Amino acid sequence: SPPVFGRQYYGRTKELAQFMEVPNRLESTTTIDSLQFQHNRTSTEVIFVSGMAGSGKSRLLNKCSDFLSTQGWLVFSEKFNRGVEYQSQGILCSLFDKIVKKLIRMKVGDDQQDEEYSRRISKALSDSLDDSSLCSLAAYLPSIFELIDYNCKKQSAVEQANFSHWKLVFLLTQFMYVLLELDRPIMLVLDDLQWADASTINLVLGNILDSVSNSLYAHRILFVVLYRDNEVCDEHPLVAQLVRLRQSESVKIKEMPLSTFSKGDICSMIASELRLTTRIVAELGGIVHRKSSGNILFAVEVLNSMVRNSVIHFSLKLCRYQWDWDNISSLKTEENVASFIITTISTLQPKFLQTLRILSCFGYNIDVAILCL
Repeated sequence: SPPVFGRQYYGRTKELAQFMEVPNRLESTTTIDSLQFQHNRTSTEVIFVSGMAGSGKSRLLNKCSDFLSTQGWLVFSEKFNRGVEYQSQGILCSLFDKIVKKLIRMKVGDDQQDEEYSRRISKALSDSLDDSSLCSLAAYLPSIFELIDYNCKKQSAVEQANFSHWKLVFLLTQFMYVLLELDRPIMLVLDDLQWADASTINLVLGNILDSVSNSLYAHRILFVVLYRDNEVCDEHPLVAQLVRLRQSESVKIKEMPLSTFSKGDICSMIASELRLTTRIVAELGGIVHRKSSGNILFAVEVLNSMVRNSVIHFSLKLCRYQWDWDNISSLKTEENVASFIITTISTLQPKFLQTLRILSCFGYNIDVAILCL
């Protein structure tokens, strides 16, 4: 079968090591007693991963998340959307509802340790929040009663309207306290936070983060923020929070700006996928690097386009892949990766394009159950 670029993870070895330093350090932090806590507080940690679209932020995060999940970490992520800032609070609550749904699956799963952990969370929530608080929280986390086996009257529209911002802050903070008191490390990921509104950014990186940082178990949670630095101006609320957190004594931040891929990185990717030496692919890698400006998503799309159009093809005579230099030199590329992807999509068959149009109505993600209808 022809090679498909982008399936494997390439490059970013240094960045992977830098990212993993933080969860490794948190794991090595042992629980300390309350007296020692007064003299040696454990900081809450936040990793800010920045870069332009297509720089590999999400791929880097997914690589680290997959590994941490095998080490007992609970990883939850949510992605914000362009042009729907007014839905930011709902997206944030969706993140916490994902936590609840994960705990429900653990409760009914086959793993005995997961089941025990879920039941301990359920009991702790019931003990920490009164009936009124649970009912208020259920308006934002509707799955919570499946976790704690409790029912209450659904709040009216007036009651929900009177539910204050600070009440939500308090309840979400209490919810986090319950999670952190137990022994499973948690990573919360906020992707494309540049699209969130100011109130949501301040809620997460201000109110909730500050409250969690005062907990004895602050070392059991890691916040990760992904954002496009070229889409954030000096007046953006995310910048204001970054400035504040850099000066904070209770929160430790790590900033990881992702640069473009080097010519060597792209040559290594091509050599690995085509099973050739970097010397043989050096000139091809240089052309791809120049046409893509080092943007890895753009480079992958360019290479896959070459494969589809047989510019890169397998030679039976040479028993290896080779490429048509004339076609490569005259290959036209779009000004940015978005335009290139649009051009590629436009070559699909009409029935596939119609399917994509329908799917686009559901937003950036859709449940598999809906697709099966």
